[in-house]
Amino acid sequence: MSLWNHPRLTAALCTVAVLGCAAAPAVFLAAADAASLGRVETVPDPYVAPTPTADDYYILRQLAARSRNAETEREQRPAEVLTAPKMYIGASASLQSMQYADSAAAEAAENALRQLAETGTVPAAWAAEALDTAETGESYTDWDGRYYYLDETYCVTDSLGFVTVRRFGMTDNALFTRYSVTMDSRTGTVVEAWLSMAGTDAENTPLPTETALRSFAAQAGLESLGDWAAPADSPYGCALYSTNGGALITASTHPYTYQDYVGTAPVSSDRWYYSLTLQLRTEDQLPG
Repeated sequence: MSLWNHPRLTAALCTVAVLGCAAAPAVFLAAADAASLGRVETVPDPYVAPTPTADDYYILRQLAARSRNAETEREQRPAEVLTAPKMYIGASASLQSMQYADSAAAEAAENALRQLAETGTVPAAWAAEALDTAETGESYTDWDGRYYYLDETYCVTDSLGFVTVRRFGMTDNALFTRYSVTMDSRTGTVVEAWLSMAGTDAENTPLPTETALRSFAAQAGLESLGDWAAPADSPYGCALYSTNGGALITASTHPYTYQDYVGTAPVSSDRWYYSLTLQLRTEDQLPG
């Protein structure tokens, strides 16, 4: 019998074939589900998300390199200093060793202080005083007769790319640091901020909240370490520690007396400092 002579039968057979092919996967899956019902199989190696470490974060690798190299510099013997290639060049942050900062470096430091003040990581009053860049006409002349114009911003960069930006001022004829900000020059991440204020204005400065310190971790790209918490039994009044990253954030304020000489006469000034730092510490290195 030729199917060409029976078009209706041919169409019906084709329809049955198509429906059968379409239903085959569903029938197979239903049978597989029925066979697996009530049967539990243990996955031999379930997936576990990796725990982040300091090596996973650029800024912590940078801080580790700076710490190692600074320690090596301190341990080198004089003969080694003369003969060994110098792979790391540190950066003294005294005024005499710094140079005038260009506008980009000065603006980066000022913007960093503004952002830290907006998040409460740096007290607003301290940041406002540090960022008061109205010209004073102040200057400083050191022991060698070198003249420094204090309405300018100064900076210095180490060989790893950490740049320290500072503004200086005069009080009671003594030179003092108004503020100091250390950043990674590639990313703009702030790792240290230090500000100074007259003692009578700074005694009741509130320290940052935990939320503010977490925002400081976030600006460094470290929020995803995931275990930031106040260190237990710690003398730090304001701190967060990440065991995963071995990273410590601290904020503190304290009175100090700045001393200098005008000619041969000693002069001093009572001030307070505010310090904010991101540093590497193992659990064994945490003071308890």
